[in-house]
Amino acid sequence: MGALVRGNRDLIKTMNRTLLLNIIRRARAITRKQLTDTSGLSVGAVSQIVNELLRQGWLLEHDDDTDTGGRPRTLLRLNPAAGYALGLKLMENRVVAAVTNFETDVLYYRDYNFDFDDTPANLSRILASVIEITLAEARINRSELFGVGIGLAGVIYAQTGVVHHSPFFGWRDVPLAKLVQERVELPIYVENDVNTLTITEQLFGAGYNRSDFVVVTVGRGIGMGMVLNGQLYQGASGGAGEIGQNVLWDGSGSTLTLEDVAADPAVVRAVPGCHDLAAVIARADAGDSMARDALAQSGTAIGMSLANVVNTLSPELIILSGEGITAGHYRLEPMKAALNRCTFNGLLDRVTVVVEPTDDRAWARGAASVVISKVFESPTVEARVTV
Repeated sequence: MGALVRGNRDLIKTMNRTLLLNIIRRARAITRKQLTDTSGLSVGAVSQIVNELLRQGWLLEHDDDTDTGGRPRTLLRLNPAAGYALGLKLMENRVVAAVTNFETDVLYYRDYNFDFDDTPANLSRILASVIEITLAEARINRSELFGVGIGLAGVIYAQTGVVHHSPFFGWRDVPLAKLVQERVELPIYVENDVNTLTITEQLFGAGYNRSDFVVVTVGRGIGMGMVLNGQLYQGASGGAGEIGQNVLWDGSGSTLTLEDVAADPAVVRAVPGCHDLAAVIARADAGDSMARDALAQSGTAIGMSLANVVNTLSPELIILSGEGITAGHYRLEPMKAALNRCTFNGLLDRVTVVVEPTDDRAWARGAASVVISKVFESPTVEARVTV
């Protein structure tokens, strides 16, 4: 009985610690009194946990420079140097790596090109080598590292680190986290690449104080990450958010998905003589009507699909991201027009749309954010996953 009571007390303390860290993260800077009032915990409990976090280097205290009346307030904030995360974005023939601090600021970035043998064993060996090289070049001690996040396209069961399906590598049910962890002996987390960007936005980006928002990426594929009621939504098997596979047409012996008609490869195929999206954009800038029409048709299809998302989920924020956003107004204006035209009356009134073009550095940062998110995760969530 004594061990059980002690275990319950330890769990409650850990939950309270996580609660306070999340409040400080969302507020960015907060007084002890504000922290106590917001958390609903006792003054003594808050004081004890905060003092421990200060001693352990998780928090910093500083005077409020903006306070102009009387004695300056003392504010608490996260310590960016409390620990580090390494993020890897895995692509068909490249790995991009980023090391971030506790607030997901990128401190180191590198792009690795490889001739991949697609077997999981060989690729896990390459990833382990990239991890060791990156840590050495970034001069990060393993003891300071929270872990390693790996982001890749596909259906990922993040709770177990298993890749259910990878469209690039043709994998089925590959335990990628386990394969890499056996080589480097560090915590390894694997997540769908769009979800990694969504986690970044939830922690420290445009979605950091939003309960319901979606991130939609446009590029070689079209994907979506969802935060619903404050939680990343992954679905029963990790496949939630595959908006690019939504069927737009199914008839006459053919099926067309959103990616078939609106992703970057579809746009490039529609403009003869163009080999990539940059060439299509250049032709559009030069006044080529075919290039402009291809981008506009893509934007319209995306806007219609976004309207379905709003009609179904009613998010308060849509973040548009991905390499394909560089097409600018040629794609975005028709997209916004279709979104406005096809959304049910009134549902769009309180939806904010934010456009954030994404590069490889952002993808790698997103993978690192998966690791940082574990620090802010309630132990009850972890317990539910591992039972």
